[in-house]
Amino acid sequence: MAKTIHEEQIEILQSTSKIMVETSDLAGMLRAILKMLSEKLKLDRGTITLLDERTGLLSISVAHGLSKKAQEMGQYRVGEGITGKVVQSGRSVVIPDIRKDSRFLDKTGARSSLGDRHIAFICVPIKIEGKSIGALSVDKDIAAGHQLEEDLAFLKIMVPMIAQAVKLSRRLEKDRQSLQAENTRLKQDLKEKFEITNMVGKSNAMQEVYAMIEQVAESNATVLIRGESGTGKELVAHAIHYNSSRAHKPFVKVNCNAFPETLLESELFGYEKGAFTGAVERKVGRFEWAQGGTLFLDEIGDFPMSLQVKLLRVLQTREFERLGGRETIKANVRMIVATNKNLEVAIEKQTFREDLYYRINVFPIFMPLLRERKDDIMLLADYFLEKFSQENKKAIQRISTPAIEMLTSYHWPGNIRELENCIERGVLLCNEGVIRSEHLPPSLQMVDTDITPQTGIFLEIMESKEKELLVDALKKSRGRQKKAAEFLGLSERIFNYKIKKHGIYPREHKSK
Repeated sequence: MAKTIHEEQIEILQSTSKIMVETSDLAGMLRAILKMLSEKLKLDRGTITLLDERTGLLSISVAHGLSKKAQEMGQYRVGEGITGKVVQSGRSVVIPDIRKDSRFLDKTGARSSLGDRHIAFICVPIKIEGKSIGALSVDKDIAAGHQLEEDLAFLKIMVPMIAQAVKLSRRLEKDRQSLQAENTRLKQDLKEKFEITNMVGKSNAMQEVYAMIEQVAESNATVLIRGESGTGKELVAHAIHYNSSRAHKPFVKVNCNAFPETLLESELFGYEKGAFTGAVERKVGRFEWAQGGTLFLDEIGDFPMSLQVKLLRVLQTREFERLGGRETIKANVRMIVATNKNLEVAIEKQTFREDLYYRINVFPIFMPLLRERKDDIMLLADYFLEKFSQENKKAIQRISTPAIEMLTSYHWPGNIRELENCIERGVLLCNEGVIRSEHLPPSLQMVDTDITPQTGIFLEIMESKEKELLVDALKKSRGRQKKAAEFLGLSERIFNYKIKKHGIYPREHKSK
């Protein structure tokens, strides 16, 4: 039993919906729709022409029944030819016989040899939110006397579906470009953030570190960064990566003591589906994440002995397999490792492989302790002061002189991390424009352990506070002693006595 026209149209719409669901790319989707229309409606050829908003030109996006060369020739201005006029007016056009219509330009040259065939041309505008963005056009042999108005009516039902597909694709492309631009911007921000010139520290010890970063950055050599916790090992790893040719590729960090031994192996190398109970799908490991970029293994001294052989193999052969997998994967990865442990002692205790040690110790960088960088303490303190003042929306301009003396006298067992935490605490406690000694942690206020019983801790703190107030008053008055005394409610004689007692020189504060 033959299908009715209505049943055929429903079948075409169902097929169109299926194509739109199953096809991800726009060109493939539109091409499949045109092919299906050609088969169902007995069309000779069909084209979907879309408007390029940048150039203002209409070009054939996809076609069925046209050669690639013919498609490239099908380009119009808005208002030019039948397709251009349909897009300009937003109204459909039906031409019963294209040989008898002068408006038909045949830019593709596909209809140059029609002979005695009667070919009709139907062109329907494709609209998004009422605005024409292109056109769907078809050729049809009308020798058998087909009803063109029925075909036109059905194509008008089809074009909103095509318009939605184009709209969604353009939105996704715009989002993709936006994400790509944001990704590029973030990568550039990271590169600028970790420029060597942006690292804080001018001491001789740090100048040596900068020189070593510059020497090794452009190579693919494995780098071993050594130093106590809080000395900035991760910052140096970032600087090496973002000053290398791999800067546009991923920087992937793994803290070796943050994972149990069984999890660390799968985190690094990944696993195949079914490799073990619970492996319901393939997992990509950190080595694959870092392809083309840098893998930073922090706390390498805690790397499990049982996995050190696998790591050694990757370093030697630059290849590995996922857990439960047979495929050998090439590892185009630059390795940077760091530790705060004495690896030589670990080798003696047989908790670290000697052959692995020699593989990672290609280019060692030793991070200096903060107590060995006295010249950098205030540079770092000022940097953290500005950072945390902005984060907490506080207008703190400086650190008082007694507080500076406390910072520079302290031995900083926690290095830069401890200094950072100390300044953050001071910013949180401070409700004025100056961080004072009482805003600093008690550990800094107890620096001098040689206090005599006669003076005591209380008197020392009071003396320090008095000196701080005197210095602040002189700074406010630009070194004018009389004005400074008035600030503090003291007589000029008492004020002069106290500044002599504390060894304060007013001239030093005239321009401050």
